[in-house]
Amino acid sequence: MSYKDILLYLDDGASNPHRVEMGLRLARLHQARLTGVSLSASIPKHLKVKDAKTRKGLARDAAEKRAEVFLDMAREAGVEADSQVIEGEASDAARRLAQCLRNYDLALLRQANPKSRNLELMEKVAEEAILLGGRPILFIPYIGTHRVPFQRAFIAWDGTPAATRAVHDAIPLLKTIDDVVLLVVQEGKPKTQRGELQCEGMAEHLGRHGVAARTLRTSTGSFDVPTVILNRIAENDADLLVMGGYGTPSLRQKIFGGVTRTLLSSMIVPVFMSH
Repeated sequence: MSYKDILLYLDDGASNPHRVEMGLRLARLHQARLTGVSLSASIPKHLKVKDAKTRKGLARDAAEKRAEVFLDMAREAGVEADSQVIEGEASDAARRLAQCLRNYDLALLRQANPKSRNLELMEKVAEEAILLGGRPILFIPYIGTHRVPFQRAFIAWDGTPAATRAVHDAIPLLKTIDDVVLLVVQEGKPKTQRGELQCEGMAEHLGRHGVAARTLRTSTGSFDVPTVILNRIAENDADLLVMGGYGTPSLRQKIFGGVTRTLLSSMIVPVFMSH
C-alpha cells in the first residue's frame, strides 16, 4: 500500500511555494507522480478587470503560468510530474476538482485563509473535495508547512467509521513516521465511548502494518474537543493530525460543523482527512 499518484492544488497565494515544496518532498518519499492542478476561476490579486471575457482570459493565463512554474520546480527536483488546468466559475471548478480527485491516491489542498479574497472559493473546494472526492486529503495550513517527512502524528480517534477510514488511508504516511499517537478525548465516563472501546485494537492493527502507535487519553475538562486536540498537538510538538471528515450530501450544511470546522479553521499543522 503506497501513494503513487498525488494531486497538488496550485494557486497564487503566499503559501503556494511551501505547498509545492511539500508536495515534491512527499512525491520523492513515496516515489509518486505529482500532478499540479490549477483553477482558472479567479484572476491574479493585483488585477481589477470588469469585462467578463477579459477576466476569463486573464484567469486562464494565470492558471497556466502557475502550472508551468510548478513543472519547472518538479523537473529541478527530479520528480515525475504533470499538470492540469480546470476552467469554470467557482462552484463548477470546485466540483470538477473534487471529481478529479477520484483518480489519485492523495490530494494536497490548502486551508482557507480568512483574510483572502478567495476565501469563499477555498471553502467551496474543501467542501466539495471532502463530500465528492472519495479520496484522502492533506490540508496544508496557509501559514506554511512544517517538517517533511513528518516526525510525530496525532490521530484524533473516536472509533467512528470516518476516523477508521482516515487511519487506513493514512497508513502509507504513518509508516514513515517514528511516533504515532492515538489521541482519545474523553467527554464521558471511561470505557463507555466508541473510541475508548476500540483504541487498543486499532493500535495493534496498526502495528501489524508496521506502524508503532501508542495511545494517549485525555479529558476535555472545561474545554471543547477541538481545543483539547490543538493543545495536545502543540504540547507534544506534533506535525500531523489525522482525522475523519463528517457530513453527507443531504446534510451539506453540517460538513464543517463542530470539530471538523474548528480544526480546519484553526489548524496549526497539516490535517489528513478522509470521509
